[in-house]
Amino acid sequence: MNGAIMDFLIVADQIFILVLLIAAGYVAVTTKIVDPRATRGLSGLLINITIPALIVASMQVPFTPERLAGAETLVLATGALYVFSFALAWAVSKAMRVPAAEEGVLQFAIVFGNVGFMGFPVALTLFGEDSLFYVAIFNLIFNVLVFSVGIAMLTEGRGKGFDPRLLANPGIAASVVGLALFLGSVEIPSPFIDSIDLLGGVTTPLAMIIVGAMLATFPAREMIGNWRIWVASAVLLLALPVAYCYLFSPIFADPYINGIMITMAAMPAAANTVIFAEQYGADSKLASQIVFVSTIGSLVTIPLVTTVLL
Repeated sequence: MNGAIMDFLIVADQIFILVLLIAAGYVAVTTKIVDPRATRGLSGLLINITIPALIVASMQVPFTPERLAGAETLVLATGALYVFSFALAWAVSKAMRVPAAEEGVLQFAIVFGNVGFMGFPVALTLFGEDSLFYVAIFNLIFNVLVFSVGIAMLTEGRGKGFDPRLLANPGIAASVVGLALFLGSVEIPSPFIDSIDLLGGVTTPLAMIIVGAMLATFPAREMIGNWRIWVASAVLLLALPVAYCYLFSPIFADPYINGIMITMAAMPAAANTVIFAEQYGADSKLASQIVFVSTIGSLVTIPLVTTVLL
């Protein structure tokens, strides 16, 4: 029992560091040190520059058969997780009798966690720099799905087709380039890799500050009134990682990969759920609600889940 408590406190301490960074972003906006409108610009900086830099830097590791085998295991595990997530999201939305106008948003939020903004910082905190290589591959699959199936979920029945050009984005490009360099054992020379490392290093504090700034822009009282968002958040934060642990961990025998997968499954709703909902004519208020509730809830559930299941 004491060992379990110590494990929880160690994980909670690491997550609390990230919470303090989130608090800094929240305070910066509420005290008007930062203009709330700057959040979208900072998000663009994160998505288009610092995360791609982090992805490329994280994949600048020596090619080894063990690492390649780990990557193959992670791809299979990620596929299994997403197939299960899609099925679970559909079942939950039907069980809750979600109105048609809200169904796509709730399903999108359950399936697509915040594996970019929060995934990289949390994995780095819990597993160290080696984990970023695998998180980058996870994000490659995430990006392909979110820009194809994810858009289809939000636009179902409204005739807006998928545009393949959406896949030409910095996150996917960085993942493909990084993976190619890894497979070819190509090292980026200095000073280029040093600059890329520095840019990637900005990701963790910037991502957490943006999350805090984003939360500050939501009117809290309006964010907690819909009971369905609480159910969806519980499914996203607790049911998915627990299901992966008991259904898929026995299949994929690598405990390190399983630890990363469980952590990715425990992420709150993706921050860009709101942006996608606005862009594709879905219910952006509902998207804001589930992002708000699941992000706040994850500050408790992530240390709990990672302590109990890892």
